[in-house]
Amino acid sequence: MPVKKRASLGRSTSAARRMTATRAAESPERRQGRREEDRARHAATRGAEDPIQRRTRSEDQRRRQAASRAAQWTFMEGEAFRYDPANNYDSHPQLYIGQMSDVCPYCNALKWHAETRGMCCSGGKVKLPELQPPPEPLKSLIGPTSFEALRTVNGQICATFREACQLHGLLEDDQQWDATMSEAAAAQSPARLRNLFALILAVCGPSNPKQLWESYKESLTEDILRNARRQNPGMNLDYTPDMFNQALIIIENKVLEMGGKELEKLELPTPQRNSGDRLNSAMLRETSYD
Repeated sequence: MPVKKRASLGRSTSAARRMTATRAAESPERRQGRREEDRARHAATRGAEDPIQRRTRSEDQRRRQAASRAAQWTFMEGEAFRYDPANNYDSHPQLYIGQMSDVCPYCNALKWHAETRGMCCSGGKVKLPELQPPPEPLKSLIGPTSFEALRTVNGQICATFREACQLHGLLEDDQQWDATMSEAAAAQSPARLRNLFALILAVCGPSNPKQLWESYKESLTEDILRNARRQNPGMNLDYTPDMFNQALIIIENKVLEMGGKELEKLELPTPQRNSGDRLNSAMLRETSYD
């Protein structure tokens, strides 16, 4: 059985050695003529390529160059862990020690003078544009140097950080909580509506609790008005600040029971607990209603 011939690859094959010897014997005129013929042949071949063939050839060429450069440096793999100060590394033909004073014209990276042209950006590095200042509101959030500056929006100092975030548009709106309150107000009693409102305040963290209160304060206080009319049948009563205050007291009590904060800290009107006994009996009775 005949021996299978080895593929003629690499610089150590007989074909490669013959080619090297032939080119070494060329005259300068012959060498120049051969190179011009090679350039013309390559130009004709590349001119006939379609975009897919051109892209494939370029990718293959980049892979070959990367593999060749990596192979050239395999002899230095791990040498940093075996560094010997007694060795003179300056004398090594593939090492260069000095200042990185040159600038790559493609990626602006600093290079050693003897470094191969374009080698710094051959491994997939790209040139990035200069970083631009961050857009608003990110610039306003990372730029301030004080808490007061964080609460400043368009030159106006906000009372709270929540208000500043609302002006920046960083908070979600209360559309879902408004829809929830609207649906409950049409079907539930005022007492149950207050329970729901207290739950939203304590757990859900609406962005504008005051707006929710203003939208539904009459529904939240309806039974208190009804009790006052029952106690005073001869009077034509309507909603009063005292009635709204009693509703706020009940809501605040429920929020605190759920582990929430006082209404003042939620940017709601602060209930006045020392407002007298004008509606005290009515308030006691309505707390037992469902």
